[in-house]
Amino acid sequence: MIHDVFVIDGVGHAMDFSDDNVVDSVPREAIQNFRSFAYGVFVGQLESEEPGYRLTLDEWTNTHFIAEDLARTMFVESDVDMVVGHHVEVAPLFKNGMFRWDDLLELRDLAPERVLLYRGVDTFDPDREKIFSGMERAVEQGAIGFKFYPSNGVFDREANRMVAQFYDDPEGAYPFFEKARDLGVRTLAFHKAQPIGVGPNSVVGVTDISTAAAEFPDMTFEVVHAGWAFLEDTAYQLQYHPNVYATLEQTLGLCVNQPRRFAHILGTFLRAGAEDRLMFGSGCALNHPDPIIRHFWNFEMPPELVEGYGYPDLTPQIKAKILGRNIARMHGIDLEDKRVAISNDRWGEMRRSEKAAPWSSLRARLQEA
Repeated sequence: MIHDVFVIDGVGHAMDFSDDNVVDSVPREAIQNFRSFAYGVFVGQLESEEPGYRLTLDEWTNTHFIAEDLARTMFVESDVDMVVGHHVEVAPLFKNGMFRWDDLLELRDLAPERVLLYRGVDTFDPDREKIFSGMERAVEQGAIGFKFYPSNGVFDREANRMVAQFYDDPEGAYPFFEKARDLGVRTLAFHKAQPIGVGPNSVVGVTDISTAAAEFPDMTFEVVHAGWAFLEDTAYQLQYHPNVYATLEQTLGLCVNQPRRFAHILGTFLRAGAEDRLMFGSGCALNHPDPIIRHFWNFEMPPELVEGYGYPDLTPQIKAKILGRNIARMHGIDLEDKRVAISNDRWGEMRRSEKAAPWSSLRARLQEA
């Protein structure tokens, strides 16, 4: 905890871009281009330049981050107290998922009081009954939310665009929301705002979420990467739809190296009256959560932007909401009870002294290999 604030990381990933996980038919050049692009964004733009935080290209892109790595990174090397693990499939590229479910289940078993699970829904599988069965199994395994990705990574040359899923489609999308509701899951998270490949960025636009949120007022819609692009559209959504939340995965990380850009994004959301629906997400292992949390806690809205744009001040109370209270309220988590539950677990005992060095568990394992 930082300044006694309970921190819930709204997005954690069991990341596996390694060769062993890449589908055999994917051309080597294609996967290398994917890795280089992703590394340039997440490490190049967002990772702290403090010693130890920047993994090498090989460490970052050709490593299977196992559950122990993730637990130590979040709960021992940073101030994260709980995490929401997001699974993402992208079946044409990765055999076991780009962000793996099996490792998230193991992470939950390692830290049962600290881990919540969102299962990815592969809406591009033509076998809808198979998808529904997978959703049922995920709930049995403990999923409390579902994650949707607007493309499967395939470029449709006939249509000259990425294969895409828009979420205002009554036939293509709504059945999955209805299935989630039938299973008792009311939280749906959507990758938006960050590009996922070549072609028009309309696939990661946010306007389709407005229609879906209006159609399903009893469901909660998380716009993940909110503000990275389509800032004003997302702010309007937050203004008009009380069931739309903004998960600031990577967006909040901009405060580390691009604080002016971050100030405009956060200021726009706060000006829209959304302080109760903004949620921290690091995307770990895409980025290390520790610098993000520290920089955000120390961040202040520049006075000239408060005066010139009408942005509200960023108070410690608002920071505490973004770092954990908002997502705790959304999922009905009693933070005082949770403080007690985690205080003496393995991770609480390990973090009682100084934080471990960044990526220390991962690097030690790689050196032993």
